Amino acid sequence: MKAVVLSFFSFAAAASATVLWDGRFNNYTTAADFDKWSWSNQVGQYQTYIYGNLHGEKASSWLTLGSQYKNPATTGEKQGVKVKINAQSTWNGGPMLRTELLPQTTNSLSGHLYFHVSLQIPTVNPPDPAYEHQIVFWEGHFADIKYGQLSGQNGVADTLQVVTGGKSIWSVQPVKGTWYNFILETGSPGGLWVSTGSEPLKKVFTGSLNGNGGTDWHIGALRLPINGAPQQITETDLYYSGIYVEDSGPTTQP
Repeated sequence: MKAVVLSFFSFAAAASATVLWDGRFNNYTTAADFDKWSWSNQVGQYQTYIYGNLHGEKASSWLTLGSQYKNPATTGEKQGVKVKINAQSTWNGGPMLRTELLPQTTNSLSGHLYFHVSLQIPTVNPPDPAYEHQIVFWEGHFADIKYGQLSGQNGVADTLQVVTGGKSIWSVQPVKGTWYNFILETGSPGGLWVSTGSEPLKKVFTGSLNGNGGTDWHIGALRLPINGAPQQITETDLYYSGIYVEDSGPTTQP
């Protein structure tokens, strides 16, 4: 009986939450829809301006939609996105390799909020663990999800971790092909929620993420160079789905 009551209140809390920004890809038909966004035509759920652009590429050159790129447990979404980088992924000629999506919204997305994202390091074209990959982050880098050898540090390179305030608050050696679900709880009290696959998310860290959220939330691949040397790379892919922001709850089903 107690479990039923707890389940009811968990459902009620989730049902009362308001989605402030919905980044799930239900309104996108093909990757070409990402190309419709510009600073003068801010349409769709995402800003799409950070990608390799030195050879006439478009956003759709680096983004692929498909049901095979979403967490199967996420029933409210028809597809996910594959984010690609390669040796041509230099944005405006910089040394980093980048393909990133940011929320397109008039909401500030700041305060005590819950930022949801599920991601997979695939078995095909996984990122090279010798390089630091920033794969979910705010521009201020107050809370980042990272993969690989952190720049200037030693340790196990094949690590997926969440870093805030310069410290890792959760880490795992990821299983390729497994979906990892995250809720980044900004504001106060703040915290981190995590699960894998279809499992409900559980809070694994309570405390400040050192920021109040914001719309400068990057979803995608940013690979740092090693000691400034030219990057050696073929194709690297990451999969994302279940991306949205809610104001309460949180919803703990992926």
